[in-house]
Amino acid sequence: MSKLGTIANSLRILRHVFRRIFKRPFTYFYPWEDRYYPELTRGRHIHVRENCTACSQCVRACPVVAIRIDKEDKKYEKDAALYFDYSRCLFCGLCVQACNFDALFHTPIVDLSADSQEKLIYGPDRITKIEREPLEWRGRKIR
Repeated sequence: MSKLGTIANSLRILRHVFRRIFKRPFTYFYPWEDRYYPELTRGRHIHVRENCTACSQCVRACPVVAIRIDKEDKKYEKDAALYFDYSRCLFCGLCVQACNFDALFHTPIVDLSADSQEKLIYGPDRITKIEREPLEWRGRKIR
């Protein structure tokens, strides 16, 4: 490679560096600022026990057996408690499609983390509500 080609490549790199140096970084302040997710993002599930009829269609549709149903735990006349194992879940959406009674939905919450595998099993106490509180940062509510 000639000296002229090396200088041209160096100038091209420097031009790119100086162009990017004054732009805002393309990162998010993770705990305080969520990423933008499209409307149809498949995240954590919400189970509406009032609409559930304990038909087990969601359990049959799950390809990785991430859903367990407990028909003995009744809160209403025809319902059951669902247990989601998010260490196995693929977020494929087949369980939501299989539910004919509008008892299972996806939320846009995709950041699930825990320090043990047992904490990734969401039971009826955690699967029926969204437990994230909005954070306040720089005077505005986030999440």
